Amino acid sequence: MNTLTTQQLWQQLQQQGLVTGELPAVSETTSPWYVRVMLGVAGWIGALFLLGFIAAGFEEIINSAETSLIVGLLVCVAAFGLFRWVGDSDFGAQFGLAVSMAGQGLFMFGLFDGFHSDAVMVGFIIFVFQGLLALVIPNAIHRVLTSLSAMLALTTALFHLHIVGFASGIAAVGFTIIWSNEWYWLQHGKLWRPIGYGLVLALLAIETLNFFSVELWTLWLQDKPSWLVVHASLISTSLVILTLLWVVKCLLDREKISLSSSVGMIVIGAALLLGALSFVAHGMVTALLILLLGFATGNRVLMGLGLLALGGFISHYYYQLQNTLLFKSMILAVSGAVLLSVRMGLQKYFPLIDTGESDNA
Repeated sequence: MNTLTTQQLWQQLQQQGLVTGELPAVSETTSPWYVRVMLGVAGWIGALFLLGFIAAGFEEIINSAETSLIVGLLVCVAAFGLFRWVGDSDFGAQFGLAVSMAGQGLFMFGLFDGFHSDAVMVGFIIFVFQGLLALVIPNAIHRVLTSLSAMLALTTALFHLHIVGFASGIAAVGFTIIWSNEWYWLQHGKLWRPIGYGLVLALLAIETLNFFSVELWTLWLQDKPSWLVVHASLISTSLVILTLLWVVKCLLDREKISLSSSVGMIVIGAALLLGALSFVAHGMVTALLILLLGFATGNRVLMGLGLLALGGFISHYYYQLQNTLLFKSMILAVSGAVLLSVRMGLQKYFPLIDTGESDNA
C-alpha cells in the first residue's frame, strides 16, 4: 500500500468533492489513546489519594453531607478552571483529572449521605451532574469517564424503578446517534467523540450486568421483582435489535439500496436472524451493533471493542450451564453460517474495486 502525504490525501478528497478549500493547519497535537488511558488510570489513583488526604485532614467535611456537596462542587469548578488554564499539558491534564474525580467523589458521598433512602433521586442527580461535567469540562478522557458514569447512574435509577431493561436501549440509541453522524464531528468531534466512547463502554457494562439478570436484580431489590425486572434481558435485547435494524436501514439508505431490493431484503433478514439468535446467546447483537458502526465509520477502536465484546459474549454463552453443548454448538454454527453468507453476498453484489495501486510498504 502506498504511503500518502497529508497534502496528497487532501487533494484526493478534493477531487472526490468531499472537501473544499485549503488544507487546514494543524493547530494542536494530541497524545496517543494509550497515553490518555494511562492518564485516566493515574487520575483515578490521584483522586483516591486526594480523597484520603481530605478524609484524614478535614474530617468535618466527610461527616457533613451538606459540606461534602458544597466542597465537591467547588472542587469540580476548580478542576474546570484548571483544565482551561493548562490546555494540552499532559501533566496538567493528569492533575486536573485527579482534582475533578476527587470533587465528584465528595459530591456523590454527600448525595448518598443526605438522600440514602431515595436511590432513584440520587441516581438521577448523579446522571445530570455527570452529564453536565461531560459537556463542560474540555478533556477527552474526562468526558469518557463522566459519560460512562452518567449512564451507569441512570441505569441504577431505572433499576430502582423496576425498568432496568430500558437502560441498554437508551445507551444503544445514544451512541448510535453520535457515531452514525460522523460528519458532524468535523466541527464538534472534541465534544461528542469521547461521549460516544463513554456510551459504548456503558452499554457493554450494562449488557454484562444483564448476564446475571434475575439473580442480581433480586439480590439488590428489597421487594419482589416485577415482570419488567425478571425479563430485563429480554427487553434490553429487543431494544438493541431495533437499534441495529435502524442502523442497517440508515446504511442501506446511504448506499442508495432499497429495502425492497434483493440486497436490502437479504441484509434485513440476516440482521433479524442474528437478532433472534441473540435472545439465546445474549449480548451478541450488541457486539455486532458496535462492530457495524465501527466498520461504517472506519473507527478501529470501535471495531476492536466490537470484536472483543463478540468473543466475550460468545464465550460466556458457550460456558454457561443452562443448555447442552450440542444445543450451544448448533446456535454458534447457525450464527457463523449467517455471517459467512452475508460476507459471500457482499462479495457478490459489492466486489472490491482494484485501484491499481501497488502493495509496496
